[in-house]
Amino acid sequence: MSDFPPASVPEGESALTGLLTHLGQVVDVLDLDHLDRLTGEEVLTQLGQVAGVVRAGEAVLAALSAEVAGRSDPARGNEGLAVKHNYQRPSHLIEVITGVSSAAASRLIRVGQRTCRRVSDAGFPLPPLFPVVGEAFRRGLIGVETAEAITRELSLAAPRAEVEHLTIAERTLVTEAVGAGWRDGLPMSADLVGIQARQWRDRLDEDGIEPNTDKAFQKRDFWIARAAKDGLVKFGGQVTVDVGAKLHALLDAVLSPKTADRYETTDPAGADGAPNATPGEAHDQAQDQTQDQTQDQTHDQTHDQRQDQTQDQAPDEPIRARRTAGQQRADVFAAMIDALARSADAPSVTGAAPTVVVTVNAEVIDSKTGTGQIVGVNSPVAASTITQILCDASIIPVFIDPDGTVVALGNDQRGFNRSQRMGMIARDGPTCGMPDCQIPATGCEAHHVIPHSEGGPTHIDNGVLFCWFHHRMVDTGVFTVTMVNGKPKVAIAEWIRRKPYFR
Repeated sequence: MSDFPPASVPEGESALTGLLTHLGQVVDVLDLDHLDRLTGEEVLTQLGQVAGVVRAGEAVLAALSAEVAGRSDPARGNEGLAVKHNYQRPSHLIEVITGVSSAAASRLIRVGQRTCRRVSDAGFPLPPLFPVVGEAFRRGLIGVETAEAITRELSLAAPRAEVEHLTIAERTLVTEAVGAGWRDGLPMSADLVGIQARQWRDRLDEDGIEPNTDKAFQKRDFWIARAAKDGLVKFGGQVTVDVGAKLHALLDAVLSPKTADRYETTDPAGADGAPNATPGEAHDQAQDQTQDQTQDQTHDQTHDQRQDQTQDQAPDEPIRARRTAGQQRADVFAAMIDALARSADAPSVTGAAPTVVVTVNAEVIDSKTGTGQIVGVNSPVAASTITQILCDASIIPVFIDPDGTVVALGNDQRGFNRSQRMGMIARDGPTCGMPDCQIPATGCEAHHVIPHSEGGPTHIDNGVLFCWFHHRMVDTGVFTVTMVNGKPKVAIAEWIRRKPYFR
């Protein structure tokens, strides 16, 4: 018998069939449901090996995708490969066959066209546009994302750059990408290669960077929705690179990992032996309690006996807030808005600082349940949100009769003034009153330790500055604040400490 496949089966197709069969066997041997049996080094080794296989597969996909695109050229008319299969564009055909997204299919075509041999209009073969990238790509040393980053940026510089300079840039970027540069043995990620490639693009095309900068300036944008959805208001946009750099620097300074959130326990000495919960977990439970106080009170009573039995089992440990990076950035953004709104340089509206107007029935304020309305936002807001707003706001009651007519205006009440805020900063420091939170105090909200509704005075001895996030944690009962020797002391709420599932 012959060792070769039948003549009717292309050699490449036969090899791919065999490879797929072998890969299936490899997956069975790896036993992906029981990877826990591997050591850490074995996991990393296999991860790198599989990544190499995937990169090699991407090179084949890119070459085949470029071929599909070439055979689907509009000049072929109804004879084009995509049209023959009833698809308008080759990326659509590739998307269906491979199962990748439309964006991924388009990327495979672009990378294939830049890294594979070409054919001139006269039918003569031409070398690849980026042969060094193509070689590394086919050897599985770089992936499609890295190949795209290098070829995209250098293509933008190519019209005005010297050919020899482009060659140097291509070789340098590939060398760094595969880990053979000054960081020998440590490849650069696709994101880092992209950054380097943009630097080369701007260096190679210095005349092109200024027009691009002007275009970027004209494209700057920011938008914010008027209507809220599920309690959130969406916004987005894009800013120029210098503004983005300033924002990154500010976020990095405030959210430094060297200053992770930490809070005191109710009994720092651990006298009662009660265990501590993380504020992130506590926040989730606090929201549940806000939605259904009666259910949580019953839950507390159910576990009181268990608390008594296990009271001395767990030592106290530091309490840390667990927020995602996105949540932390959102909280810094909230502080930035507060700081700017309170700034003396902020534009005034009819002689007053930028003002949020809240309409709410007195019953909602008294019962702390129900909803109100923020003027300009077409969605109701919960009583807890209103409570937080009013805690750091001047209140001017407006009395309205049933037909909507304003009957009378009351007097300004209970807002902490600028001097009182400065006094609290001098007493507690330049940041949020929660220990180790690095949000600047100028962007914080003033909190009444004893609520104003319960007779608490608007005085620095009854006030503390919290960032938006920690103010919400206090108002929803996750933390308690007391004044000890004229200074605020923050502790985890006792009702949380009693929860058995925080042990």
